Amino acid sequence: MNFKEHKKDIVAISSLLLIITIITLLLLNIDGKVGVYYVRDVFFYLNNALFYAGYDIGLTNTRGLSPLIPMITSIFFRMGFVSDFTIIAVSSAFYIFAALGMYFLLRLRFDEILSFTGSMVLSTFPLVIVWVTKGMLDIPGVCLSIWAVYFMILSFRRDIKFLYIAFPLIILGFFTRYTVLLMVPVLLIQFLLVDDPITYIKNNIKSIFGGIGLGALVFAIFIGIYYYLNIGLFFMSQGSDITNSTHNAIMAPNNVLYYIKNFLIYIGTQNFIPYSLKPGAFIIDKMQWVGGFPSIISYILIVILLAGLILYLKKLFSGENKEILKKENKTLKLAIFAIALLLFLITFLKVSVVVSVVLISISLLALYRLLKKTNMEDINFDFIMFYWFAVNFTFITYYHIKVDRYFMPILPVVAYFVILSLTLIFDKFKTRKYMDKIKIIAPIGLVCLILLCSGVFALSNSPHTFDNQMHPNFFTAAAEEKAVGEWLMANDPNYANETIWADRGGDMSFILRMQIPSCEQISNDANFTSEMVKQNVTYFISKDNKTIGEPYVKVYQNGEVCLYYYKHE
Repeated sequence: MNFKEHKKDIVAISSLLLIITIITLLLLNIDGKVGVYYVRDVFFYLNNALFYAGYDIGLTNTRGLSPLIPMITSIFFRMGFVSDFTIIAVSSAFYIFAALGMYFLLRLRFDEILSFTGSMVLSTFPLVIVWVTKGMLDIPGVCLSIWAVYFMILSFRRDIKFLYIAFPLIILGFFTRYTVLLMVPVLLIQFLLVDDPITYIKNNIKSIFGGIGLGALVFAIFIGIYYYLNIGLFFMSQGSDITNSTHNAIMAPNNVLYYIKNFLIYIGTQNFIPYSLKPGAFIIDKMQWVGGFPSIISYILIVILLAGLILYLKKLFSGENKEILKKENKTLKLAIFAIALLLFLITFLKVSVVVSVVLISISLLALYRLLKKTNMEDINFDFIMFYWFAVNFTFITYYHIKVDRYFMPILPVVAYFVILSLTLIFDKFKTRKYMDKIKIIAPIGLVCLILLCSGVFALSNSPHTFDNQMHPNFFTAAAEEKAVGEWLMANDPNYANETIWADRGGDMSFILRMQIPSCEQISNDANFTSEMVKQNVTYFISKDNKTIGEPYVKVYQNGEVCLYYYKHE
């Protein structure tokens, strides 16, 4: 490598990794103390990691969840690091690699400073930050999606053999979070963007099948593991449920614009690190979100995006491009574009997500074919990124459950168009004095402003949970559960042979290394105590100090968590 030639890249990447690593360590310091108490899904992955590490604790109904992160975590479990912090650290490592991948992806189109800025913009979106060190699968899924798209584009721009990496990455992403499979249409559409797709495929058939073969091998390895361990593919059926669902069957009409209404909060909010985004909708007429207000960063980024859109359209339909379009055979392409788009709008949420993706793909492909000869720099790249957005947005809109983190796979596209917009703005004023300096100062200034606002908003907020329900001891809730579990293990060496119930069964199953049912939905029922007696339950672990009648007595309490024992006569 010629270091002089890549000096700017080295400085940009080093600065990026330094900042992202510091952010990660700061968040790990917070969530390492808090634990995973507030994100219950993580205990499914922790218990699966125990299973892959050789601990047979039952809980077979959750083993079919996405396996890659639990499998990686299980490696550290086998090394003796059996803790909820392990999966937090594993998932947060993907945050660093996601930032690095975004830089390389942007470098295919922009200079070093803009690529650094785009990666920082993505990495500091509130929707990203709040999930970095929670132990969930979303950040790893986004990370592998970014790298998959990067190698896809390299395949078509530099060497088709990069498909040997792109296909396996998609499969690895699929077994991380099933929605990464949406990168398959993004890959396939690129074959149709070349001038002669059939000839291109014929000329590169060996490399194409080589990439598919390696992807199939990775897929077969995971399926073989599942078959050997007799695990059901629950996460695959979950995706199938969404793709086959209809709007009328699963979703209320007023949820269709959920993600659009909340978009301002995803890119900048005053309720920030390590605090969650409260579920709800943005009230446009009041410019207020149900959980707070968007920050100044939201409005800056929106202004940049809108300015970029206007400049892009103005350039696309400039005098020179109008002449190019006049020479095009527009009738057929416009007809396909319009008809497919109309069918998409008519059938959207009424048939299936697969039909909708096919229709929007046909429509956008016809539009691309119409515009590809215009004098637009790298319109191919812009189309791929917009298509990434269209496919993912179609998919998450179909899903009846609206969760803010489901929007996360679209955020790399948002960051891309922020940087593209900045480029167009700079080009508009390129003849102005000091423009060369402004092109350096403005992006760096934007990053500094984002980091400054992030820190201020973080320090000005008090901790709250993902549903904004305060626990009396936010930073000790997980520790209280662990303390009760440790007390039980220390005082009853035979506890594993007893029948134990708990409000939060997933948590206690991981702590005690045994299968414990969750009783939170029934533990306040009037007949709950008698039901425990009937089932010969020896211990009950409550998440708070509730009233449990005789013959159960409270034998230990730590904070809000209580341990009740069946006192036999």
